[in-house]
Amino acid sequence: MEIKPIRMMINAGLDAKDDALASLDEHFLRAAGAVDAAYRARYTAASEGVNADDAATLLAVVGDFLALMARLDHEYGPDRSLPIEDAPEAVDEALRALTELESWLIRLGLNDQIVRMQTLEIGIGYWAMRHGLPITAVEPIVNALAERSNAADSKQETAAVFALMQGFISHFSPAHEADLERSNPQRPWRLLNLNFAITSIRTGDEALMRFAFDTLNAHLPDERYGFYEEAHTLASQPGFPLATRGIIEAEIARWTRVH
Repeated sequence: MEIKPIRMMINAGLDAKDDALASLDEHFLRAAGAVDAAYRARYTAASEGVNADDAATLLAVVGDFLALMARLDHEYGPDRSLPIEDAPEAVDEALRALTELESWLIRLGLNDQIVRMQTLEIGIGYWAMRHGLPITAVEPIVNALAERSNAADSKQETAAVFALMQGFISHFSPAHEADLERSNPQRPWRLLNLNFAITSIRTGDEALMRFAFDTLNAHLPDERYGFYEEAHTLASQPGFPLATRGIIEAEIARWTRVH
């Protein structure tokens, strides 16, 4: 699966169509209805070699898991550990189903529903994080956060994505901080940390930038010099905030000495 890096740019420039007040269930029901209608309109049971149960099965996996989330929160509370051995596997299964459903959305011409799937991916990941559940299928969450950062059209929205990234980096750290797959540039841990630093630059907030840069420096020591070199190229463009440029230049000077 391809992991999506976010663009190193000053303005993300995409309109976020997501209704932030809608619940995960509402996002799911709207997306599921669109998939079901488009699927029935396009395919028959014997057409194009399509298994008529594929999309329905994936939707059932996600719908069942959302119902399970509600039951577990009701029984154990929204932030407590869960005495259920296979809960992490259920989280991963739901996230993988959502990834496959994104492919169905593209196939069915329902690109406008992809943001809903990404909201569900982040929401399920956040639910797992609140309950302290390990997540193996981290790629959908990393991709969804990257898309959300690209779509942010204000510093407030960007800061909100920054906070989510911070939480997921902390949650993923026990399993990924050793970063044993350094030969793979598409590994989710690498891209999440790089995206976190880029998102901090977009906020224009000095404290957030320093925190994200320290995080990147600690987690990706082999990447830091190249990252700040690229960031400095961008920061040298006319109109780039001088304060932000100064913070990046300080990191360039810091890591030039050890490069």
